[in-house]
Amino acid sequence: MLALLLLLLGTPAAAQFPWSKAKSVPPAASAEPAEKPREKAARNLAEARRQQEAFRVEEGVARPTEDPLVSERRRLLDRLVVAYGEQIKLIDDLENLDRPRPPDLQQQELLGGFGGPGPYSALRVDALRDAQQAVRNLMQRLAAADRALDTLQTGQLDEQRKASEAVRLADDRLSRARGKEETERERDNRDATLLRRKLAETQLFNISLAKERIAAETRALQARDTEMERLLTRVLPAQELSKDELEQQQALLRRELKQLNSEAERLIVDNSRRAAERERLLADAEAGRGNAQSAGRLQLLDARLESDRVRLLALNWAQTLAQASIDAWAQRYVGFQSQDATTRQGVVAWLTRTRDELASRRQLVQQLAQEARAEVREEEARIAAGTAGAATAAQQAEMLAALRERSQAFERVERMGTGLLRQIERWLADFGFSGSGARSGDWTFATAQVTETLKGIWNFEMFAVDESTLIDGKSVTVSYGVTVGKSIGAILLFLLGYWLFAALSRRLQRVMVQRFGVDQQLASVIRRWAMIALGVLLVVFILNLARIPLTVFAFLGGALAIGVGFGTQTIIKNVISGIIVLFERKVRVGDIIQLGGMTGHVVAVDLRASTVRGFDGVEALIPNSSFLENQVVNWTYSNPRIRREIRIGIAYGSPIHRAAEIIAGCAADHGEVLRDPPPEVFFEDFSDSALLLVLVFWVELGAQRPPGRRVDSDLRYAIEKRLGAAGVAIPFPQRDLHLDTSRPLAVSIAPQREAPGNPGAA
Repeated sequence: MLALLLLLLGTPAAAQFPWSKAKSVPPAASAEPAEKPREKAARNLAEARRQQEAFRVEEGVARPTEDPLVSERRRLLDRLVVAYGEQIKLIDDLENLDRPRPPDLQQQELLGGFGGPGPYSALRVDALRDAQQAVRNLMQRLAAADRALDTLQTGQLDEQRKASEAVRLADDRLSRARGKEETERERDNRDATLLRRKLAETQLFNISLAKERIAAETRALQARDTEMERLLTRVLPAQELSKDELEQQQALLRRELKQLNSEAERLIVDNSRRAAERERLLADAEAGRGNAQSAGRLQLLDARLESDRVRLLALNWAQTLAQASIDAWAQRYVGFQSQDATTRQGVVAWLTRTRDELASRRQLVQQLAQEARAEVREEEARIAAGTAGAATAAQQAEMLAALRERSQAFERVERMGTGLLRQIERWLADFGFSGSGARSGDWTFATAQVTETLKGIWNFEMFAVDESTLIDGKSVTVSYGVTVGKSIGAILLFLLGYWLFAALSRRLQRVMVQRFGVDQQLASVIRRWAMIALGVLLVVFILNLARIPLTVFAFLGGALAIGVGFGTQTIIKNVISGIIVLFERKVRVGDIIQLGGMTGHVVAVDLRASTVRGFDGVEALIPNSSFLENQVVNWTYSNPRIRREIRIGIAYGSPIHRAAEIIAGCAADHGEVLRDPPPEVFFEDFSDSALLLVLVFWVELGAQRPPGRRVDSDLRYAIEKRLGAAGVAIPFPQRDLHLDTSRPLAVSIAPQREAPGNPGAA
């Protein structure tokens, strides 16, 4: 492909290098065998060095050093020598890759531990995984280098094309040159362009060699990665972690944690010393004893104190990671040793939760590390540009060192977090949980993860309350935590107890009514107040059982008093009104009341509202405050008897006494008309069309019967029938017209008036 590319560009692959000022002539084609690349590159390098020395001697004798063409040719020769040297090295590397390699003792030792049957040491498996990860990291770096070479190759091809065009232009100018000096000048320019093209070709060839070396190394690494992957597939199910290995790893981690603690203590001591020095310098500056050196030192101390703060924060994170590593190894050991599915699920849930926490904090640490590295680069740029201020070189170096310490601290935490995260992800895969739900076993451990999450929510502490008590004259404060689990448990227990008390109170109400003859309404009131009292006692009992102090409500009451007071004032008013109605018993269940436009039976009297069922069957919820604020008509307050009236008109001239007896007899014969007081008939009035009689009688209202409406209808049927049989007529409205016939009637003929809307009609 390289030869084809050079052929397309019009440049021979073996172009003659222009070493002298004489005109270069391409060598003739030879029938001899092709020269090996290594020998050809060595010959070109030797010739280039010889011509480089010859050019330098000639340059010092015959050429002025300030000539631009001379400087350009010297620079191109130097770069060409370097390019040939790189070419030889690349060819040697390719040849070494093709040769059989000596056995890698370290790899043989690593792989040799897996020759026999399992179980295999988990630490040795981890070492094999680390080796495979190193191979894959190297493959990633090689792939990145190959992509960079592709970009460089594209640019070099463009450079070669431009160099070939420059050579053709230089040949054209040389052929048109006139005079010795112009010809000499154009020949030097042509030689420089030839050198430039040769350098481009050499560098392009070097790029192709480098890509071949990367490809060869990648193939070798892929073969090694495949071998390790096959081996891991075989040994992973048979790995185990012994107690000694666990203690060995935890001892290493505890030693690292101890070093971190010691480093943090030294940092605190240094920070205290710097803080004291800063306070002294500030005091001197306020007293007027400061100078420029003190100001620079104060600025440096501020930077160092900030670096100490950042480093101490990073050390705290590192200590947390070290302790998490110790706990993670303990969880791994439990997972390997336990055969209980529930225990292994708990291990997986713990590891998953730790992995998620590490992944969430990793982004923050990476961002802080990038910012710290950017500050280091900016400070280096300021120092290199001479814009770092008036500080001395020592102060600038110390400032740069402080910034580098910040960057190194964050990078250290980033490395520890990345390593622990990689380990936990491996261990989760060992326990059959990949985190993606792609395998059937993942769902089991996902269930464990959900269980652990729910357990964490159950034990989540919403707030804590401090309760002070006096013991032997001393105040002792005890802190109580209110968790989600306590709250839910208390609510469920309250609901269960309330349901039980409600069932018992209903049973008590039936016993009071059936055995002791207590009024139904009174029994209902007793049951309601008993439920209220039992509910309060139940709340206090449950709070004590759940160890939730009563001061919680005082804490919450102060925060919610204003909002609850304004938001529930109407509810509270109705509740208090309901209590008054229940105590006074002016309105009871079963009463027939009239309130506003509503008339019906009282079905229920609750604390907030009462239910009234109208005679049409429609139920209405009436707030209890309406019974106290409005006029209420209770038809059955003291007794259920009500007086009814029916008006009957008979024709003038009818036997009125006989009609009254018939009407009274109809009332007396009806079974629902009360005998005491007896029904009576009154002659009420002489109306326009009839003699008006009024039947007055009493009836007793029932629980399910409208107030006398059906009785009125029955009596009207009976009265109409009996009066008709007795010949007593019930007249309809009528008028008597009287004509004055004492004189003749005046008769006249008047013209017809035009009808409206029809003018001209006769």
